[in-house]
Amino acid sequence: MSKGKELAKNTLILTFGKICTQFVSFMLLPLYTALLQPDEFGIVDLFNTYITLLVPIFNWQFENGLFRFMLDCRGNKEEQSKIFSTVLFTNMIQALVYILFFLIFQNFISSEYKIFLAIDVVLNIFLNTLLQFPRGLGNSKAYAIGSFISASSAVAFNVVLIAGFGMGAYGMFIAAVISKVLTISYLFISQKAWRYISLKRYDKKEFKNICKYSIPLIPNQLSWWVVGASDRTIIAHFIDLAANGIYTVANKFSSVFITFYNIFNMSWTESVSIHMNDDDCEEFLTDTINSMFKLFSSICIGIIAAMPFLFPYFVDAKYSDSYQQIPILMIAVLFQVVVGLYSVIYVALKKSVEIAKTSFMAALVNIVTNLLMIQFIGLYAASVSTLLAYATMAIYRYFHVKKYINLKLSGKILLSTIAIAGVTLAAYYYRNMIICGVVLAGVAVYAVLINKDFLKSTLQVVKNKFKAVTHKK
Repeated sequence: MSKGKELAKNTLILTFGKICTQFVSFMLLPLYTALLQPDEFGIVDLFNTYITLLVPIFNWQFENGLFRFMLDCRGNKEEQSKIFSTVLFTNMIQALVYILFFLIFQNFISSEYKIFLAIDVVLNIFLNTLLQFPRGLGNSKAYAIGSFISASSAVAFNVVLIAGFGMGAYGMFIAAVISKVLTISYLFISQKAWRYISLKRYDKKEFKNICKYSIPLIPNQLSWWVVGASDRTIIAHFIDLAANGIYTVANKFSSVFITFYNIFNMSWTESVSIHMNDDDCEEFLTDTINSMFKLFSSICIGIIAAMPFLFPYFVDAKYSDSYQQIPILMIAVLFQVVVGLYSVIYVALKKSVEIAKTSFMAALVNIVTNLLMIQFIGLYAASVSTLLAYATMAIYRYFHVKKYINLKLSGKILLSTIAIAGVTLAAYYYRNMIICGVVLAGVAVYAVLINKDFLKSTLQVVKNKFKAVTHKK
């Protein structure tokens, strides 16, 4: 199988695990915004922000080390068992350390929801490892199903607990806990993980190797936290929780967009890591990066063009201020896609220190810009600082990665993307529905034309898959 087809196949498998539940979750946004007050939405999002900060600190990003090192020993069960046992037993120690940390500091937390801060972090330590375990084994289907269970059960329990029992923020926290327990159970049983677990297989050398790779990713992850999540803390402190709720709703649209990229990025990371030393690697990387930039920039601009029509149906009136923030965050996330396209090269070369350096730079840009501007432009400071941070990181990594491999984004594609994005943004903020309709139609035509080769190849993969299935029957 060619590298391109292999990448497409893995991406389609992983997409299945996310697309349905993300769509359902997104369609339920009107329900959430109608039944939850902005301050409730704000506190749930703020706690999730703290969880994303605490997890990498206490699990040392060992799930990334697990996946990366298991890629190098596929087919060698003894070595796989050694790596998995080492990571899992380390996770147990990490969880105990976190519980002790929480017990010591819980008295300084005044929120009535603080118990979920304890439970959720511990569950995430094990969930992250068990999600990466089947990927390391080459079983993308198990990962996809696990992701599907996690997202779909969270959505289902949110509906029951919020709409059915009126539990508000409590309902969202409980739904998250239940969904993670179910996902952990499925992954452990479906992968027969007990066959890979033995205290005798805990290996100090593997521990040191994984530490060497994973620990530099902690500041990287914390930097991503600053770029993507510290905005909530700053908003809550300098404005209020209601403003944080509005910002959270604005982020929902860009979150859906980046979720689809993250699906691709998982198979992209695996493919680049496996084929990094191939003779045609540079050509493969250049073609794929340009193709994916065309695709995701078209999706990004398309979402912005459609928002004037969709926004009133998805968002309750009390969150209407989020409309102004959406395109800024969408463009920011497009830069995040560019960052991701180049980041996999660092992963493949195990240059985790370089990942941390560039992420720290972006974090610094984000937090300084946010703090300097929030007193003057309010909520806009959060979205603008995020945009500047991702743009800085994307530009830096574009040039820095050339030290290892010569890759180029097409200048023609960049110019056409800037032009169509400028027209779309002008129509978005002018908000004349006739003009918006014309622009939306133009963006749709542009997206089809610029991605025609990708659409043809994807359609061919689907046709071949369908033929194979029908032939078996």
